[in-house]
Amino acid sequence: MKYEVYLDTFFITQLIMDYCVLRLTVKTMKLRTSRLRLVFAAFTGALGSCMMFFLPNINLHVKFGIITVIIGMLMSWIAFRIRGIKQYISVFFMLIAMTFLLGGVTGWIISRIKGEVPFCFRLILILFIYGLFLWCIKLYRRQESLLLPVTLSIQDEEGSLAKVSVVALTDTGNRLRESETGMAVCILEKGVCDHLSKVDYTVPYHTLGNEDDQMYAQRIEGMTIHTKEGDVSVKDVMLAFYPGQISKRGAYHMILHPEYLKEEQR
Repeated sequence: MKYEVYLDTFFITQLIMDYCVLRLTVKTMKLRTSRLRLVFAAFTGALGSCMMFFLPNINLHVKFGIITVIIGMLMSWIAFRIRGIKQYISVFFMLIAMTFLLGGVTGWIISRIKGEVPFCFRLILILFIYGLFLWCIKLYRRQESLLLPVTLSIQDEEGSLAKVSVVALTDTGNRLRESETGMAVCILEKGVCDHLSKVDYTVPYHTLGNEDDQMYAQRIEGMTIHTKEGDVSVKDVMLAFYPGQISKRGAYHMILHPEYLKEEQR
């Protein structure tokens, strides 16, 4: 069976595909580069893919493997400011993974369409899937950025100061305050800390199916919130203890009130 391949349309398709793959690699691995380097790397990849048709008449899979490895290594070297062989290998394999992911999903959808698929539709489909993947990566990064390591300073019953490390979710919608003191309330999963002394406060809260309940709360000596910009040290923190599991997947065990991240408390 013979196939007709138009090199101009194939080149444009590969150029857009390679650029999208490079951008996904940048977003996934948080790499620093420039758009000019990405365009040049994508152009090199598309040109190399076209050269596959001029190679000797060898097995198609072998030919594809050679092109994938050689062009993938070259694109990685051109597109990114890589430091060390370890980073180079990880970037190369991420690039290959993104290529198979984007190309695989696109190819699967096209294979399900009966009849000839127009060139413009292919390009739109590639860009749509790329945008969908990019949105998923941004959503994951956004959720990841809301999780911060926190070190709690809690005085136990014997009067000694204990340090407890937890992962906290920064909840911008948390407006919970203790009524007597007016202090902003952070919520800690009960059972995470066993250094607590007496409980002095109660904080009312509402949940689905349980509209009126109370959490026991305590003022602790302070906490240190570890952010990318630096540590935020806060003294005198109101901590309420939630009786259930805060995160179903166990990703975090504390809900941080946004007031404790204010600039003036640094």
